[in-house]
Order: sequence, then structure tokens, then C-alpha cells
Amino acid sequence: MRNKFLIGILLAAALVVISAPVIVSAQDYDRYDPYRYDRSSRQDVRDAINRLDRESTRLQADVNAGRQRSVLGGILSFRTVDTDAVDQVRDFRFAVRNLRNAARGGFDLDRSIDEARVVLDRGVQLDRYLRLRTGRSDVDADLADIRSDLHVIADAYGLSVPY
Repeated sequence: MRNKFLIGILLAAALVVISAPVIVSAQDYDRYDPYRYDRSSRQDVRDAINRLDRESTRLQADVNAGRQRSVLGGILSFRTVDTDAVDQVRDFRFAVRNLRNAARGGFDLDRSIDEARVVLDRGVQLDRYLRLRTGRSDVDADLADIRSDLHVIADAYGLSVPY
């Protein structure tokens, strides 16, 4: 008697565990909404544009910091700043801001494809330039973040990142 009762409870528990995913998936009412992917991709583009703006600001601060170089056993130290790198980062930041303004924060992607091309081109140029000239880990980390967001923007606009 006890074994039959225990087997019944185990079978009921197994049915609940097996049927739970079916019940939960039935609760998603707009899974056939054709605009669902479009809304999430627009949110991804909005987030990527905002992250690019923050990352380019951080990159500009890192490039402006320059390198410290000690001479004569640490008695003298010099700071060198690559002004061409600073100019390229500033141009990239302006291109990102133009994209954000043209896309109205990511809501109007149709009117901002030219600005997206400019951001992608300047981002690739900046990445190539800084990757060859700096050996600093903070700049490399900023460039990796920028690279990933450039790929998100390229996918959203149907463009390719020329690496």
C-alpha cells in the first residue's frame, strides 16, 4: 500500500516537471509578433550607440593621459601624448554623436545609414591606428569594447565591418 502511494506521488511529480515548460511557453502571447525582433534590435542599437559614446569618452581620456617615461634613473620624467591619436578619437566621438542625433537615439535607423557608415569607417581606422601605436592595456580594453559595439551597429544596418 505504501509503495503504491509513493509511486503515485512520484508519477504526479514527474508529470508536473515534464508539463511545466509547456505551460510556461503557452504564456508567451506575442511570440508570433513580427515586430518583436525589430523592437529588440532597435533597443540593442540604442544601447550600442550610447555605449560607443561612453567608451569613446573613456578612450579619449586614456589617450590624453599619454605615456610616462623616466630618464636618468627616474630623476626626470616626461609625458608624451600622441596628438594624432587624440584627433582621431575626437573625430570618432563626433561621428558617434552625429549618428546618435541622426538616428534620434536609435529610433530612426532608416535616416542614419550614412552616419553609421562614417562611424564604422572611423572606428576601424581608429582601431588600426591605436592598435599599432599603443601597447597599453587600458586602450586595448577600450578598443575591444568599441569593436563589439561596432559589430552590433553594422548588423543592425546591414553593413559589414571591414576588418
